[in-house]
Amino acid sequence: MLVEYASLVAAMAVLTASLTGAFGQKLSVLPTSSGAAISTLNAAAGAQKVPKGGARTAYKTAPYSKPVLNYLYAVGWIGGKKSPLSCLFARTQPTETEQEALTEIKKSTRLVKQLRRVHVGQRLAASVVVKGIASACS
Repeated sequence: MLVEYASLVAAMAVLTASLTGAFGQKLSVLPTSSGAAISTLNAAAGAQKVPKGGARTAYKTAPYSKPVLNYLYAVGWIGGKKSPLSCLFARTQPTETEQEALTEIKKSTRLVKQLRRVHVGQRLAASVVVKGIASACS
């Protein structure tokens, strides 16, 4: 549980930083366009010291049609790359990891509001982030 939590902390740090503009962006909302998402992911990957190209690839290959879901998937990927062992837990214990992600999402009222604004449920967001974490293993 502790190891999987490390990737969630990294992913939540990326989400929080993107909502507060900590990456030097004037972004205070979840990105809803590919351009804004990729720009923020580049900054996030650099801040977390993971490959920027990998974050862009995770975004582009995410199995979703909405840019915000692709963004959440790539944020999960960044978290999984930051804590490689945790992606194994996301793969072997996805239900438990999703529950932890949901708990972390609910702690951030700003993130909850942004998810509501872009019409993404908290459970869906948690599931997408965890799938992104798991994808970092492959």
